Amino acid sequence: MRRLASAGRDSGGNLLYQSYAIVGALPRERFDCFRSKVDDLFCPMEVDASRSVRDAFAARLDAVNLGRIQLVRVATSAIQVRRRSQDIARIDAPPYLVKFQLKGECHWTQRGRQVHARTGDFLICSTAEPYTLSFPCDYEMPVMVVPDAIMRRLTPDPDQFLGQRMGAEDADCGLLSSFVAQVVARINRLSPAMVRRVEANVLDLLGAVLTARTRTAPRSRSQMLAQIKAYVQDHLHDRQLSPVSIAAAFGISTRTLHMLFESEAMTLGRYVRAQRVAGCRSTLESAGLERVSLTDVALQWGFYDLSHMTRCFREEYGEPPRRFLMRGADT
Repeated sequence: MRRLASAGRDSGGNLLYQSYAIVGALPRERFDCFRSKVDDLFCPMEVDASRSVRDAFAARLDAVNLGRIQLVRVATSAIQVRRRSQDIARIDAPPYLVKFQLKGECHWTQRGRQVHARTGDFLICSTAEPYTLSFPCDYEMPVMVVPDAIMRRLTPDPDQFLGQRMGAEDADCGLLSSFVAQVVARINRLSPAMVRRVEANVLDLLGAVLTARTRTAPRSRSQMLAQIKAYVQDHLHDRQLSPVSIAAAFGISTRTLHMLFESEAMTLGRYVRAQRVAGCRSTLESAGLERVSLTDVALQWGFYDLSHMTRCFREEYGEPPRRFLMRGADT
């Protein structure tokens, strides 16, 4: 069962603060309740724990609506978290999660990069693609839920920070982590007006940290074109990849971006589509006799759905994607 320990509202009656103590007749019920609440507060994901942990599971969630973003303090027993392809398909606007390690430690993997976060560190997760989190012991972690549009106003290319540990030993990262820790310790005692100011300060600090670490775009045309193509390769999974988002990541106009591709064999749009189809084909052909979901492959490579991928396959190769899956099984 779930018990709402406390709640606060602003002057307009809007729910501002919620604190959940996860309790129940059986520890396993507490675990199931926690999993359900995580889906509500963040996004759909798989949460698991060993049998011994489930038999003595404890958790607490404190959520505050700062205005444009949400701040949630999570404290539980040891768990494992997976964001899977089927989870990603269940939401239309996946946010970024900025996770601050307040107590304990975690092991995080996204895009094949592994991070070991300890007390005072923070990291940035994209819920638009798969990732895993493992907490080997009891932990406490404030998590900022930041919509994609807001994150991209802070930095044009948030995904460059995926798979990076923002270490507490760095002065600016440590300052941001300490500030967030102070906020969550006092959040239920702050006035609504102060909460709004806190949001502005947190976003300003996060933006400053990311700006200081943002890659600088190359100056020569050939270097810029090569880096743009590399950026496209890194972001083929992102269904929001577009001339606007690419131009913003490099601080150029969309007109300049399209001009860079004028001497290329393909337009930018055709290049993105060709790379996505090639990625899907490689995945299907390497599957062999393994059972794979064509829909999962389509979503993995940034297509909106299976019909979109199938249409692009026919335009590119003159055949549907299932043919390449069958060829992989025959080799």
